[in-house]
This record gives sequence, C-alpha cells and structure tokens, in this order.
Amino acid sequence: MNCAQARSEARLAESLVSEGFTDTLEAMRAGEIHMSHAKVIAREAPKKHRRSESDFLELARAYPSDTIARHPLAYRSQQVEADLAAEAAANGLSPIDAELALQRHERSASLRMGDDGMWHLRGKFDFLTGRELSTALEAQLRSLRRRAELDAGSADSTHSGPTGGDRRNGEADSDSPMPTRRQLLADALSELVAGTASARHAKNNLIIVADYDATSDRLVSPRLDDGTPLSAQMLVEHAIDAKVLPAMFNADWSELALGRTRNANDAQRLILAVRDGGCIGCRLTSEHTQAHHIDHYGNGGLTDIPNLASMCQPCHRNLHTRGHKIHTPLNGRPRLQSPEPRDTESFSQPPTDAAATARSP
Repeated sequence: MNCAQARSEARLAESLVSEGFTDTLEAMRAGEIHMSHAKVIAREAPKKHRRSESDFLELARAYPSDTIARHPLAYRSQQVEADLAAEAAANGLSPIDAELALQRHERSASLRMGDDGMWHLRGKFDFLTGRELSTALEAQLRSLRRRAELDAGSADSTHSGPTGGDRRNGEADSDSPMPTRRQLLADALSELVAGTASARHAKNNLIIVADYDATSDRLVSPRLDDGTPLSAQMLVEHAIDAKVLPAMFNADWSELALGRTRNANDAQRLILAVRDGGCIGCRLTSEHTQAHHIDHYGNGGLTDIPNLASMCQPCHRNLHTRGHKIHTPLNGRPRLQSPEPRDTESFSQPPTDAAATARSP
C-alpha cells in the first residue's frame, strides 16, 4: 500500500467514525464489503435523509457499489421516502426534484497543481449533470480513439517490427503510438473544455425514456435509459430541443423493424440502450457500450434487436476469451453469465489480433 492509499483509507475511516458508522468499518475489515461500498456509505452518511447503517450494509452485501451509487432513489427505505416527500411537498417540489436540488447544492470541483508538478482535477456532480458529462466525454473519446487508430495505422505502415504496448492495466509502452483509455479520457476532457470550437459546442445525446399512457393520454414514468427516475419537470426541460423517436414493440422487444444492415443503426442503438439499460455484463451506462451480435453476423445472425446486446469492451472480451455466455430470458433482456467453474483446464488464451478482428461485431 502506498502513501496515497493509506491517507485515503485513513480519511475514509475518520469519516465513518465521525458519523458513528463503525459497523461499516468492521464489515470492510472482515471482507464482507469492498472499500468502494464503504466510500458510498460514507458519502451518504452525512445527509439529512438517509437509511440506517444496517440498511446500507444490507444493500452493500447484495449489490455492486456502482449500482447503489447510480440509483440512490431506488434503494431508500420507506421512512426516508416519506421524509423526502414531506419536505418536498413543503417546498412545492416532487421528491425527485428535491433530490436533484440537494445534489446540486452539494456539487463541488477542484483543480490544483500537485507535488508531482501535474494538475489534478476532482469533482462531484448531481446524477443528471454527471450523466450528461459522461455521455459527452465518451463521444469525444471515441472520436479521439478513431483518430489515434488512424495515426497508429499510418505509423505501422512506415515502420517495421512490433510496436504495441501492454495496455491490460491501462498502461502503454513508451514506444507505442496508441494512447491508453485514461490518456484519451484526459485528452477528451481537455478538448471539451479548452479545445476546438467544434468540440466545445458539439451536442451529446442523453437518452430519456417515457411511456405513453393511452388511458390518460400523457407521458408517464420518465427516466434515463439506465432506469434513473426523472420528474415531469425534468422531462419538459429536456424535451424542448430533443429528437423524439416514437417506437412500438412487443413485451419481449421483438419485431422491431428498424434496420438490417451489417451494423446496428442509430434507432436500434437507442432501443438497445433502453432495453438493456447499459452493458449486459457489468451495468456500465450505454455510452460505454457497443451493439454486439448474439448469433454472429458472419454465421447468419441478423441485425435485429432480439439478436443484439449492449456490451462494453471488457465484457465483450470476456465473452470471446473466458467462456462467458449470453442468456436471454422470456422478457427479451439478455444478460451475460459467468462460466461454470472448471476443475482442470483453464479458459482458452485470448485470440490473435486477426481472430479478434474477424469476430468483432
């Protein structure tokens, strides 16, 4: 453990003890919950309306920390909901609007020069602003990655010999022309804040879903594609300049006549984002995913919604190299399943670059 990690753990312990959450510390030391769970609990502990420590620990033992952090409204006790509703009503707000106002009040950001001579940026944002930032950053990152791949291809054509570095841990050899994801993310942020005018003014697509209730003739249940609930006011504010895609589909998400090209079209990607709620393996939000053929296109698989699944790159790699399988239940929402434990043989080695390229969706 380095000095920075030690200081981080000390601050976490101090924060939990100050709120009387000593059971959380004991659970973390016993290995019952991960440090990331403890950090989420420490973040929520000072809030006026929150669950009890025992409720937090019950959730932490059942759900990944990123799931709990992304859906704070979905994991509140009835008492917390009642308190929020009463306070929101007194202020003329819905509970979701009250939560957004609370999170925006707690927003913060810092930019300082560290001891290493580099600038360090940290920040926390409300659930809506954070998702907008994530969507914009991922869009810019994809653009920069395509540009870097073209540059790397040009370099490979003029130089002989291997050039690729080991990027399994987010690091690259100094001779590698291809930047890591972390480097690209830093470049994307720089481009969006201080880069070209086209990058600064580019619009990103935030997917908001609402169901049409024929009985009341109105839109109900507005939410982000990952299931985060929104209020009617939020829906109105974002619908002013939005592109609207009316879509009708069966309960199992079949019979969507939205295209049969080699790659999923924009309409299909939008529907996949709504159906899958992000990566089917790790629940990363949709801007981090690509459409993957369940029955591969090269084997006759169709580019139809029932044969497509949203997957991030690491989960896509697990599917092809570690024996993971895609299971599609009756509700039509596919999920990535880990392989059965093996007693003897380990999983096959990762494919060569040529094989991986041939199998990529």
